Amino acid sequence: MAKSPSNRQSLLLVEEYFDAEDERFLAALRQPYPPAELAAFADRWKKDPRPWARRQILLYLSLPLDVPAHHPVVKRLFKFAESAGDLELMGVFLHVFDRLIRKVRKKQIRWNWDPQTRRSTSEEEEILKMPKNVLTPWRVHEYRNPRTGQKVEYPDHRSQGRRGALLFSFPTRRYLRRRAWRFFRHLAHRNAFLYVGAITPALANYDDIDLQRGEDLIESWGLMHACFHGHEALEFKPQGVMLREGRSLSELTPAPYRPQVWQSDDGYASLLALLQLARSRCVRTWARQLLERDHAERLKSISEEQLIKLLDHSDEEVQQFGARLLQSLDSAAHWHVATWLRLLETKDATAITLICEAMEKHVRGDRLDLAQCLQMATARATPVARLGLSLLQARSITSPAERSQLTVIGSARCAALGKDLAQWTLGVVSSADTYDREIVLALFDSLLKEIREGAWSWLQAGPPIPEDPLLWCRLVETPYDELRLSLIDHLQRKSTLPGTSSRDLAPVWSAVLAGVYRGGRQKLKAIDQLAAAVGRHPEQAAELLSVLAVAVRSIRKPEARAALAAVARIVDRSPELEPLVAQRLPELSLSPAAAIAQV
Repeated sequence: MAKSPSNRQSLLLVEEYFDAEDERFLAALRQPYPPAELAAFADRWKKDPRPWARRQILLYLSLPLDVPAHHPVVKRLFKFAESAGDLELMGVFLHVFDRLIRKVRKKQIRWNWDPQTRRSTSEEEEILKMPKNVLTPWRVHEYRNPRTGQKVEYPDHRSQGRRGALLFSFPTRRYLRRRAWRFFRHLAHRNAFLYVGAITPALANYDDIDLQRGEDLIESWGLMHACFHGHEALEFKPQGVMLREGRSLSELTPAPYRPQVWQSDDGYASLLALLQLARSRCVRTWARQLLERDHAERLKSISEEQLIKLLDHSDEEVQQFGARLLQSLDSAAHWHVATWLRLLETKDATAITLICEAMEKHVRGDRLDLAQCLQMATARATPVARLGLSLLQARSITSPAERSQLTVIGSARCAALGKDLAQWTLGVVSSADTYDREIVLALFDSLLKEIREGAWSWLQAGPPIPEDPLLWCRLVETPYDELRLSLIDHLQRKSTLPGTSSRDLAPVWSAVLAGVYRGGRQKLKAIDQLAAAVGRHPEQAAELLSVLAVAVRSIRKPEARAALAAVARIVDRSPELEPLVAQRLPELSLSPAAAIAQV
């Protein structure tokens, strides 16, 4: 059949990209070309020794087989890999061909004839059907130009492909997946070591998206043979895998082909690698169950590196499996402390709990220094923080250098133990000899509300230390609302704070009065405190009245009434402040009687 000039020109461009190792090669190749030309190019491609050409084959096979006329490319690459005994490529083809058949669920109406009533009844049921997603063969039509008499060729539009359509008919797809598995079946009989080494990366290729539903697993011919060939609930027929009557997929347990090869040392190493590398949860679960069943003794001597890889896995089930192994390891008692701290970075909550239990069992507290205990106590995970706190409580901290390290408690991230951490820390520095202002301020500056509440409770209880004016000066600058409100309550019991003046407290009063959503009762207290401060310090009246004016203009009636009453008391007690009040609040009548009338 003659080639059309346009197609010939395009394929020449593909060959040019191929020779130049151009990254545009694959996109240019994945176009419909005449099958004869694609077959010739595939014969050249499969024999090309360049690593780049091999990478392009792997990339080509990772994409859907949905380009019309590419049947010969896939067949020639597959037959070449089979004849050459290319284990890597055959593993890729096993995965690719297993994905070609995916049944879809359809609802249909079933009619039943009742001879007693002589009526038909219908019921809706769900069935599995083969989708109509087969690409039509490549066809080229030709016609003669009536003017010039020249023959013109053009491809049939029906063979240009449609969305979701794939290469090969369903009988051919079944044959290809059976033939791919046959390669591994023969390999298992010839060389069990090579079989395990080849089927392991092949199984690792399967992704969760390939096995989303139970029927997807059933249609994965190679996977089912490799993992469940000997299971009594399954029946293997040429047209596919069938469940026996009355059985279900929930019964499946590992029953691999040639189970003895998986029970060897090589099988153990391959299962561990598969547990770490497999992209499908189904395959990881199969590998884990097979390890627990056939290699329980070997798992007791798993190395630190292998265990850390399991605990670092993104799958929570693998992390929990690694944590369970850790509890049964006698050699864990000899591990370095840094290894244990590395294990505590595991994210899964169940796994981290098991790791902490194992660490408490195998690691004595005197093996960790204070910095390591503090690192654990300030961790986000509650089991780690609880273990770190228990180690700290068992230590004796006496030197100033050790106490200075306690400032890191302010950066703790576990809210559940915030108050306990604050109480322990303040218990260390609550005497006159051990008091450290920076440690206390670190707790008040903590991002955790629970730590700040614990520190405030300690301060309110009156610790056996001398009054620290600088501590109170720093507290009035706090950015946290609950501490400001607590300071207002504290001022109700004391006229002022050590080392602070009314001018220092003005920002606190201002912040409380400006709060919109909280602190209603504290606002009334702040107003009374402002009025009292103006009476005690008339020289600061200008600044304090500016703060009080915020409450006078409040849209909340209780606050506005309390503020007006406070202004009236100020003018009544200190008439000389009347001009200043008029300046700050020009909208008010300045006589005391009129001000009281406004209330």
